[in-house]
Amino acid sequence: MKISIVLLALAACASNAPSTPAPPAPPAPVPAGERGKVVDRTFHSNALGVDKHYLVYLPSGYDAKPTAKWPVLYYLHGLGGNEKSWVKGGHIDEAADRLGLQALIVMPDGDDGFYIDSLKTTDYDSCIKNGTGLLIPTEQDPPTQCVKHFAYETYIVKELLADVDAHYHTNATREGRGIAGFSMGGLGAWELGLRYPTVFAAAASHSGYISLRYKGPHPYEAGKASRFPLSVEPSGNPMIDWVRSVFGSDLTNWDAHDPSQLINTMTAGHPALYLDCGTEDEFKFQDSAQYVHDTLDARHIEHAFFLGPGHHDFDFWRPREVESLRWLQEHVAKP
Repeated sequence: MKISIVLLALAACASNAPSTPAPPAPPAPVPAGERGKVVDRTFHSNALGVDKHYLVYLPSGYDAKPTAKWPVLYYLHGLGGNEKSWVKGGHIDEAADRLGLQALIVMPDGDDGFYIDSLKTTDYDSCIKNGTGLLIPTEQDPPTQCVKHFAYETYIVKELLADVDAHYHTNATREGRGIAGFSMGGLGAWELGLRYPTVFAAAASHSGYISLRYKGPHPYEAGKASRFPLSVEPSGNPMIDWVRSVFGSDLTNWDAHDPSQLINTMTAGHPALYLDCGTEDEFKFQDSAQYVHDTLDARHIEHAFFLGPGHHDFDFWRPREVESLRWLQEHVAKP
């Protein structure tokens, strides 16, 4: 996943934030008979007005325990990705097998919607015909990415969760749910986790876009962070203009979905929070991650935090997904 959004200049110097020792090696491979499986499900979303696919990792032992109530970890993809990103790029099913994960992993298709309910409009017929309204029509597939309404928050929190709970043996409570994502999905995981603390027990972000208007400095300096004002004038950058079209022209709407602002009003520990980023992130998200980390520390909110060598890609995320899977499993109920 190479497409990402940023509302700041990308010519800043690399971060000088301190690195943390590399994570421990993942567990040894498990025998074939103890591996989970990935299945594909399709359901109709009224919020989006279209059918949507999602993948589900079913752990070893799932079929043999039909009365068990399994926790569910929702893993969201980044901009330009789809429901297959975590399996194709992250091999998350293999990581779950090595961990002996005792949870389902649900991977939905969130298109380029930033996991919010947006006022953005689209002409569905034109989108299907020639990609009109997509971020990059020449690189996207209209039949799978065109929607009639941009209501991705409702689609995830209301419809997807209900469909998963209706068709799989799940613990359909807050204590049975965690949520995670990378890049745009890292934003989605934290914004949904923070906006719905009675729905998700824990939220994890890998290289997430978790401070929507972080301006600088670059490299980060404690106590000197500033935020960009919102401009509604076209920038000439299609990705910047896309994110503005999704979040709109009302600053209160931006702040209502901005994790760096939501944490200022959160109740301590609800949800539990995990955050990481590579120190060579091409979009300087390590600086906003450090800013959010310091804000949480100032509010005495316990959280997991990692900065270490790596870029904005799966070479960084694959080793870290093992850590978020392990961390989420520790923060949700057992089957």
